[in-house]
Amino acid sequence: MIRDVLIRLRREQGTARPPHAYFGALGGGALFILSLVFIVGGYELGPGTLRRLGTGAFPMITGVILAVLSLAVMAADLRDTSDAERPDWISFAAIGGALAVFALTVGRIGLVPGVFLTTITASLPDPSLPFVGKLVLGALVGLGCWGLFIGLIGLPFAAFGGL
Repeated sequence: MIRDVLIRLRREQGTARPPHAYFGALGGGALFILSLVFIVGGYELGPGTLRRLGTGAFPMITGVILAVLSLAVMAADLRDTSDAERPDWISFAAIGGALAVFALTVGRIGLVPGVFLTTITASLPDPSLPFVGKLVLGALVGLGCWGLFIGLIGLPFAAFGGL
């Protein structure tokens, strides 16, 4: 049944879109279901009033925004007639590695060196930035995090720690 609908849609649009190209819309559908969970959970917590927001107001607002964005993702993906892009697994692995580097280093060597290493790890797959540029970027992001999170906000992080 679903296959017949997809074939009919493909004929009506006059495109030869491969069947796997519709998987992006499934991701949008999953986000829409997640948004409904946020909306229902926020409603159960109590949204409050406009003058005095309840504990469920933020989850409900977040759920509504996510629902609108997920509908936009689904509409854009279903109208797109180009072939689906292949994921960049190397960049995906670099971001996962950067998260691991951050989790393993910030508590041990401090916020600034941890963010420095995290930034370099995340930027490694990008060939457009030379390694010296990655070092400068890591230093700037690390110092910016120091100024923001320790200086302005006053979070209890050690800027530099021992090995």
